[in-house]
Amino acid sequence: MIEAYPLHWPLGYKRTKSRINSLFKQTPENAQIFLRKELHLMGATKVILSSNVPVRKDGYLYSDMSATKIDDPGVAVYFKYNGIDVSMCCDNYGRPWENIYALGKGIEALRGMERWGVSEFIERAFTGFKALPEVKEWYEILGVNQNAGKNEIITAYRNLVKVHHPDAGGNANVFMEISDAYQKGMSLV
Repeated sequence: MIEAYPLHWPLGYKRTKSRINSLFKQTPENAQIFLRKELHLMGATKVILSSNVPVRKDGYLYSDMSATKIDDPGVAVYFKYNGIDVSMCCDNYGRPWENIYALGKGIEALRGMERWGVSEFIERAFTGFKALPEVKEWYEILGVNQNAGKNEIITAYRNLVKVHHPDAGGNANVFMEISDAYQKGMSLV
């Protein structure tokens, strides 16, 4: 169970070492309203706002306390987005309300990218971006040592071709990958 108070910082997220004052022109109450509005517009459900500021009965933080500098002004928000458990956090600023507003601005930016057609950005931001495809080296494809000699490369190539050539029922793409690896390996010996 994630507690709203005291702060429950998400595991794996780094903490800010030195904090700055923001240039945000907001009140602490409006910062909370803004964050909740952005979460609602994004479709977030089961929202929990966690900080070191006590929570009122209505779920909002006490504004006067969120406006003061405290030792740990970090804020984390937990919610569900399209069935995915999500957490976002900010402790870049000296006052909790500034970090709340920064979270709202971050969500606003994500929503903007989604509206502007930037490839399902919200979903990708919360589920992770796929890495570049793995590229195997020529010697890995042939199953030889990086320092393999000419005869070893030829033998490995011939053995693989017997299995992967399209005329032997193999996949044409795999065969091309093997042929390219062979050419690369032979050019280096």
